[in-house]
Amino acid sequence: MTPEYAPLAERRGVDVDTFRSDIMAAGNPVILRDLVGDWGLVRAGQDGPNALADSLKSAAIGGLVNVMRGAPDIEGRFFYDGSMRGFNYQSGQMEFGAFIDKVLNIETGESLYMGSNPLPNIMPDMIIKCPMPLVPNGVPPRIWIGTNSVVSTHYDTDFNVACVVSGTRTFTLFPPTQIANLYPGPIEHNMAGPQVSLPNPEKPDLKKFPKFETAMKQGRQAVLEPGDAIYIPPLWWHHVRAKGQLNVLMNYWWSPVPQYSRQPLEALVLSLLAVRQLPEAERAAWKNLFDYFIFQTEGDPMEHLPDDISGVLGPHSPQRAQQIWEFFKGMMR
Repeated sequence: MTPEYAPLAERRGVDVDTFRSDIMAAGNPVILRDLVGDWGLVRAGQDGPNALADSLKSAAIGGLVNVMRGAPDIEGRFFYDGSMRGFNYQSGQMEFGAFIDKVLNIETGESLYMGSNPLPNIMPDMIIKCPMPLVPNGVPPRIWIGTNSVVSTHYDTDFNVACVVSGTRTFTLFPPTQIANLYPGPIEHNMAGPQVSLPNPEKPDLKKFPKFETAMKQGRQAVLEPGDAIYIPPLWWHHVRAKGQLNVLMNYWWSPVPQYSRQPLEALVLSLLAVRQLPEAERAAWKNLFDYFIFQTEGDPMEHLPDDISGVLGPHSPQRAQQIWEFFKGMMR
């Protein structure tokens, strides 16, 4: 079966104020049509893959990049092998210019892919030629280049604006509420860092993954052309199919969490050790504490105490973060 997904919302002419107060505040992914249509790389791509390749190579400072290469039988979908103990592709390194040439001359059916390379490491001078006012200052872009390929359904923990430079990208997204229907794979054993969903949204096996049918009803999909961008909030699952002889995407990840804070995923992993194995009744009791102190379902949990005696439970600040960290390290002795 070939699923049909509802269309994703679209906007044009979005400025930074509208983006932050309207789109980000709503917490939903949105297609930003023609957001980067004036980028020089986008215009170079309109002249064909060879012109774009020349622009990329002339801006590059050289060096090796990590690449993945798949045989024709994987149909561009970089994923686990049949045992899920390995992967269905080979990994290695190539000189950037040689990689671009290989993409242009790839054997029929093979897939070659370079993902998530920081642009400053490859083409530092290109950053000023690819302005992105919607994201905070200093957020470095990352570049993704390849043949026809598929990035398996996964989530990111940061905010994301992804911009199509050349080729097309079909994004299929599912909200965080659908995690139980997406059959997530291992956290620590995956293709590129993020946890992935096991069903293939393009060809789902509903006998093997019957709950995925529910996720499909909540899925959203859109095709992005060169110059288009997409905003993806944290923890939204997304599957990406790239088409084109030389397809290129640039994305920006950022988090408003202060540098002195820890990542939520760290707390989740620690909870696997500290909370998940408890008896059901005890887990339920701890859930009340998490709801009250962490998710603040009843409002400010410490409003009845003066700040100077609330300790680690007080309002967030660099000093409080250090206090929490020291308290935690003391608990671990």
